[in-house]
Amino acid sequence: MRAAWRGVLVFGLVTFPVRLFPVVRGHGVRLRQVHRADSGRIRHRRVCEVCGEEVALADVGRAVEVGDGRLVAVEADELARVPVPEGRVIEVVQVARAEEVDPVVLGRAFHVEPEAAAVGSYVVLRDALERSSRVGVARVVVRRRERVALVRARGSGLVVQTLLWDDEVREPDLGFLEGAAAPPASAARMAASLVESMTAPLDLSVFEDRRAAALAGLVEAKTSPFE
Repeated sequence: MRAAWRGVLVFGLVTFPVRLFPVVRGHGVRLRQVHRADSGRIRHRRVCEVCGEEVALADVGRAVEVGDGRLVAVEADELARVPVPEGRVIEVVQVARAEEVDPVVLGRAFHVEPEAAAVGSYVVLRDALERSSRVGVARVVVRRRERVALVRARGSGLVVQTLLWDDEVREPDLGFLEGAAAPPASAARMAASLVESMTAPLDLSVFEDRRAAALAGLVEAKTSPFE
């Protein structure tokens, strides 16, 4: 698999070269839009909502929509002058307890693979994080955008996982809980008993995407030669 990112991982005084490979791969059957009459693929075009004309890629610019709905154009040379941190460094800036991480902020995950000469440093960092139940909190630039990410042990390796920014997470409105009566003790005991009876080691491999499996079966039946 082709590396999605190459650079160095910096942890204190230790620096070693690494490559990142996506953890997630495609799943299920992908449906495409086609013309019913002749099964031709449907292509989406860039059309201006003001003049209605199709716009060539060379004529497409960028703009930022501000609060009143106006679009403020931003030219390529202006974007180039916007400072971007170094894009080839995963810099661990602090270490945190793994249980402090709210799963809701977790984003894309990447397997970390060291260059051959850096395997020793890689193993030392992996073991230190695993034994302490800690995660490294790092800055990393992906596609010219800075992200906060976790460096954590997973199995025999390390994973880098991007995090949402604090202002990207919506807090829920829990006003419906105000004045709610406490559940009766019998209901609480029943819920606790049910939770206990359903508890088992987590094994996601036992779950199947039933719709994807059925769709794959449909496609196979339509493409298999008649017997």
